[in-house]
This record gives sequence, structure tokens and C-alpha cells, in this order.
Amino acid sequence: MEIDTHLARDITAELATGSDPGDAQFRLLVETVSDYAIYLLDITGRVVSWNAGAERIKGYRADEILGRHFSVFYPPEERAAGRPDEMLEQAARKGRVTVHGWRVRQDGSRFWADVVITPLRDQAGVLTGYAKVTRDLTSWQLAHERVRESEERLQAFTDHSPATMFLKDAQGRYRFVNRQLLARCGLRREQVLGRRDEDIFPRQQARLFTARDDEVLSERSVIELEQAVMTAEGERIHMIVKFPVLDAGGGVAGIGGIATDITERKRSEQALVEQRTLLAEAQKVAGLGCWEWEPASGRMTWSDELGRIFGVDAEATQPTFEAYLERVHPADRVLAATALARALAEGRGFMQEERIVRPDGAERVVRTHGEIVRDASGRVTKLVGACLDVTESRNAEVAQRAAAASLQSLTRRLVQVEEAERRRIAGELHDRVGQNLSALNINLDIVLGALGEAADQGLRMRLRDSLGLVDGTLQTIENVMADLRPPLLEEYGLGAALAWYAEQFAKRSAIAVEIDDRARERNRRLRREAAVALFRIAQEALTNVARHANASRVWLRLEADAAEMRLTVRDDGSGFDCAAAEARASRLGMTTMKERMDAAGGSLALESAPGKGTTLTARVPF
Repeated sequence: MEIDTHLARDITAELATGSDPGDAQFRLLVETVSDYAIYLLDITGRVVSWNAGAERIKGYRADEILGRHFSVFYPPEERAAGRPDEMLEQAARKGRVTVHGWRVRQDGSRFWADVVITPLRDQAGVLTGYAKVTRDLTSWQLAHERVRESEERLQAFTDHSPATMFLKDAQGRYRFVNRQLLARCGLRREQVLGRRDEDIFPRQQARLFTARDDEVLSERSVIELEQAVMTAEGERIHMIVKFPVLDAGGGVAGIGGIATDITERKRSEQALVEQRTLLAEAQKVAGLGCWEWEPASGRMTWSDELGRIFGVDAEATQPTFEAYLERVHPADRVLAATALARALAEGRGFMQEERIVRPDGAERVVRTHGEIVRDASGRVTKLVGACLDVTESRNAEVAQRAAAASLQSLTRRLVQVEEAERRRIAGELHDRVGQNLSALNINLDIVLGALGEAADQGLRMRLRDSLGLVDGTLQTIENVMADLRPPLLEEYGLGAALAWYAEQFAKRSAIAVEIDDRARERNRRLRREAAVALFRIAQEALTNVARHANASRVWLRLEADAAEMRLTVRDDGSGFDCAAAEARASRLGMTTMKERMDAAGGSLALESAPGKGTTLTARVPF
């Protein structure tokens, strides 16, 4: 770096043009200068004059240095390399030489010097010696070194920063950029330093950069903005901070900038917003709200959907544990608080149902599922919970139970009506049709006797045929009446009725039936509707055996204890898969049998397996 040394140049210029060094006025000028070491050398480099500045800077008195070679001012390594003589030779050849370097004082200390050597010639141009002017620039050099080291530290620091950094002068030229900026933009340092934005970036992007720079310069203030920047990886979103750089006088010397790539953060934020929106919609559709409670701080948050369930504005209402308990039905409040306290004390989750009272008085039923959250040391930090609005499902369950009760009542009534109608029809057949047919049978028999043997044989045959038809019809009606209203069931109980029916079934189907009546006299104490239900179950079960089982034998067994009567119907048929029982229930008459059991207050169980036959068990209370 060149230093403005006008005085040194003036003195060496005077000497170079032949001024007499012994001139009193000139000597006075030289000797009074203390900031410069000004002295003369002979043609061999020996010191022949010495001023006060030379003594101050180099530490030698005149009597200590005059006559000595000026190479004593140079470090040993430069003397060994012949640097002093080389400088004299260059000065003689070029007319002047200016250098900067380390020089040595008398005490051995070094200083940074600005040196000017000028050859001296006489009127004939013959070299007579040299004039040398030296200035101590150690403080400047140290300051320069500090600046350089500071710049190196700044460069190293910024090069390891994840953000891109830059400095521009007031004209918009880049004076400093870090490695991140170069890497992200795919540039080299020499492509950026000293250039403006329009020399580096696409036109539209450069205009945006320049416009923001102008704003910083005009307002002299810091600005922050999000901006899309085209990089080597494509367009990326950056958070950019630009600020004015002031000089010592307070003027704006340039613009500094720091840009952080927030593309991934913006994407994460967008994904989080989308997930929260989706979650909110899912919660709304499912009627599911969620909450989070930190017992240590008392902080509580809940979702918008939970606010909707509670009937409050989640944003306008401050979520607190007390606000939550306030919404719980007074009758359920202690239970809810106890469940949360137990969860904290025992460190485990919980599940409960509670009623919520909205501000308008409407009640909702929610099912709450809570879980404990622990930190790395296992300490409980918070509770998180989800509240599912089950009001509609609870109402539906109540309605379903009411409908089931109504259906059971209706089924029981239908069975009762069916049995009553059976009895009525059986009574009608007995009291009217049966009696009339009996009377008809008597009349026909009287007519046949009155005709005598002399009557027309054809007529007598017709009367006998009519008597046979009447007898057959009476027998059929008796069988129908027995099916509609088994007389044995009424008179002798369930066991006798089943034995009679089993005998009839065996005759019709050619399937052997064995009956084991272990109830004995107790079946006579069975309620009539229960006895009828078991009899009808046995009828339906035997019908199913004949139609579907491919069985050769059936076992019926009646058992009783103090509480109930049990009927078991077992066959040795082909059986079936019980998993498909529901699909086959209608075909197997299971629906009707279950309705009869429900009406009688009993139960029905079915066991079967392919190739293992089928067992049906019906139970009714006494």
C-alpha cells in the first residue's frame, strides 16, 4: 500500500537534482524533520548523514551509525539474500525505488517501514550516492493486520453459518459474500465481488433485490421479508434481513444482508396447517374433541370440536380445568375429577362417560379416553384426552332397547294370540264341525238301516261310502285339533304330549324317536304358556330334522330343576357349520323358535358341526 510521503519525495527530488546537502538551509530542513528518517549513503551504501528522525526511528545516534553500511537496518534473512545491495542497484537503474518491509532498530526490535531510495548524481550524471527516506508505519501495519485478521475471522465465521450473508457498498456492488451464498447460487467469489445484482441474477429477481436495497438506503432502517430466490436447487423461500451499514461519520456506506432458507419450514408449516385442517374436519365428522392439560402449570388447551361439543367458542373461551368441570353435569362432576386425579396418582390412562351441560341447558353424553404423557425421566408432564360425543348413539341404544322391548312384547302377544286362535279354532272344530259330522254319521247309519237288505244295492253302497267319508273327516279333524290344541298337553302335561307327538312323527317320517322324560310330575306344574312353547319348539325341531338333517334317529329329553325346565332335541344327522347359523336361521325355523322362547321368558341354544349331528336346547323358567 502506498503512503502519501510528499516531504520525502520533495527532499529526494531536491537531492536528485543536485542540491547541496551541505547547504545550511537545506540541512536545517532535514534535521528538523522527526517523523522521517532522512539520511545519505555513499555509492557503497555507507551512511554519511543522519537526522533527528533517523535517530528517533532507528535508535542510533549519529556517532554510532555514520560510516556503517545501511544493511544493518535489514533483518538477517534479507541481508543474507543480498536485499540491501539489490535495492541500491534497482534505485540506480530505475531512478527511484519504493518498498515496504520489516526493518531492525539498534535494540533488535523490528518495525514496519515505508522506504524511498533515490540515487544522487552530479552535473555530469555520475552516481555520487543515495538519499534514503524511511517512515515508521508499524502502527499502520498492525492496524492493517488486525483488520485483515478480523476479515479472516469474519469470513471463517460466516462461511460456517447456515445462512447466506453479504455486504454491498452504497452503489450496490458486492464487497463481501460468504460461502453459503456462493454455494446456493452456484457462483464463484470472483463472479460476485465488485458486481451488482443485475450482473449476477435474472432481471426480475435483480429488480426485486435492488428495490429492497433502495428502501434500506432511503429509510436508513432494517427490513425483514420473505422472498422467493432462484438458487442452484431451484426456487427456495428465504427470510431476508437487510440493514444499513454506517461509516464513522454516520453516513450510509452500504447494505448488509442475512438470508435464511425457510423452504422446508414453510413446507412443514403448510403440511401442519393441512393436517390440522384435516384433523379438525375429521373431528367434526366424528364428533371427537381433544384436550391437553399440564397439571404443574395449569395450562390447558382443547380443540375447536371440543368447544363445539361443550357448546362454547373455543377461541373466545379460556380453556382451564375449572372451565371443563363447569361444563360437566353436577351429578357426574365428582366422578370426572376423581378419574383425572386417579390417573395422575397411579400414572395410567382412564376411560369414562359423563354428561356435559351446554350453556343453553342442553345435555350431551361424551366418552372420555385419557392417557398420561411422561418425559425422558419418567415424570408425568401432562394428560391428553379425547372426548367422543356419543349422545346420538346413546339415544339410539335407548330407542333400540325400547324397540326390542316392544318387539318382544309384540312377539309374546303374537304367540299368545296364535295359541288363543289355535284353541278357538280347535274349539270350533270340536263344537260345531265335529258334532255336526257326528250327527251326520248317525243319520246316515239310520238311513242305511231303514233301507234294509231289499233296497237297491247301488244306493246302499253309496250310503256306506258316505259313512266312510264322514268317519275319515272326523279322524282328520281330530288330528288337526290335536295339532292345534293337544289334548294330552292340557290333561297330562308336556311329557305325555311329547310322547304322543314323537310316536306320530316316527310313523310319518320313518325316523326313530326316543324320549326320556326325567321331569316326571314336575312338568304338570309348568306354566301353560311355557309348556306350549316347549311343545311347539319340539314340533319345529322334529320338522327340521325330517326336512334337512338326513337323520335316522332322534332323542328327546325333558329335565327339570328348581328353577327351570329343559328340553333337548338331538339327532344323528349330517349337521352344519354353526358360523352360518344366522344365515340359515330363517330356513331352519330358528327365528320362530327364538320368538317363542323370548315370549315365554326362556332361552334357546344350538350346537352343530358337519357330520356330528345337531343338538337344540330350550330352557324356560317355572
